[in-house]
Amino acid sequence: MALSFLRKPALAATTVLLAGAALAGVAAPAHAAPSSASGYCHVSGLGGDYICEYGEAWLTYPDGGKQVFIVGSDFGVWTRWGSGGSWYDWTSLGGVARSGVRVDGNGTWTPTISVIGNDGDRWYRHRLASGTWTNWSK
Repeated sequence: MALSFLRKPALAATTVLLAGAALAGVAAPAHAAPSSASGYCHVSGLGGDYICEYGEAWLTYPDGGKQVFIVGSDFGVWTRWGSGGSWYDWTSLGGVARSGVRVDGNGTWTPTISVIGNDGDRWYRHRLASGTWTNWSK
């Protein structure tokens, strides 16, 4: 089932607060996002529209839990994680991406994700041992 909220250009205020502070070059007005995409795909069994050409990025935690990252139809980074067949809802990590999500640190509790931002630079978010993510930084 595709999630229609991934097509909305604006995020709810609470989602923006959870996603962290917007940084220049990563979070930009919707009109500054790349203007074309090759089409939308869906994460098998989990729904969610994403830009096909940017693909899916998966990681596995030491306890076997999994997390998937996509670039949604709004060009923001979205994630969903689960363990034992139970999955949390899609959550926005914000930003405006011009590439797929790259995952470093697979198999650890503290992976790093990165994308090429709207300014052409690579932007990063790190997962802390507490389970929270840092804000986007270069």
